[in-house]
Amino acid sequence: MIKLIGIEKSFNPGKSNELHVLKGISTEVKDGELVAIVGKSGAGKSTLLHIIACIDSYDSGEYYIDDLLIKNMSEKKLANIRNEKIGIVMQDFSLVEDFTVLENIMIPLDFAKNKRPNAKELAKEVLKQVNMENFAKEKVRNLSGGEKQRIAIARAIINNPSLILADEPTGSLDSANTEAIMDLFFSLNKQGKTIIIVTHDKELAEKCHRIIEISDGRII
Repeated sequence: MIKLIGIEKSFNPGKSNELHVLKGISTEVKDGELVAIVGKSGAGKSTLLHIIACIDSYDSGEYYIDDLLIKNMSEKKLANIRNEKIGIVMQDFSLVEDFTVLENIMIPLDFAKNKRPNAKELAKEVLKQVNMENFAKEKVRNLSGGEKQRIAIARAIINNPSLILADEPTGSLDSANTEAIMDLFFSLNKQGKTIIIVTHDKELAEKCHRIIEISDGRII
């Protein structure tokens, strides 16, 4: 499903403050895998995840998702891929605090090519999957960190993506919420979702099918 060949990425190229972040990254992630990306801060983990998510570009190399070469795609095509194939869970949740839970979950549906006449019912079904069905009308600002993360996951899966990407999804959570969130990811993986998680948590990473370790922009 995911294939990376010699991916290079620098920030501020050609300038005195150029930062070479990814240095020839090559790897594959097969359909249905649950993979952890680990490494120290600044190793390039989040940059790699953003490239896989089609949020960030890369300088050279090749990136394929479902045999589609991502390089030089228009922003419109990239947006369609993000909306249809990829669910993203960010470290800071990236929720709209003044929206209700239901309104937050429905945001990706507004950008989908095929509008869903049953959008609200679909959102409620997704809430059930993350055990948050009783919070539909609650404003996000009133939720705990663990509850916000569940809502972020619900929003990521509402378009039924085949790939879920999570950047430090348990970084700000206590041990009980961390276990609950990981159980949710394991459940989604059993449903056939391919999941890639960036994490500093070694114990969490070891529960995944495979670990990709990055150091100084390279896979080791």
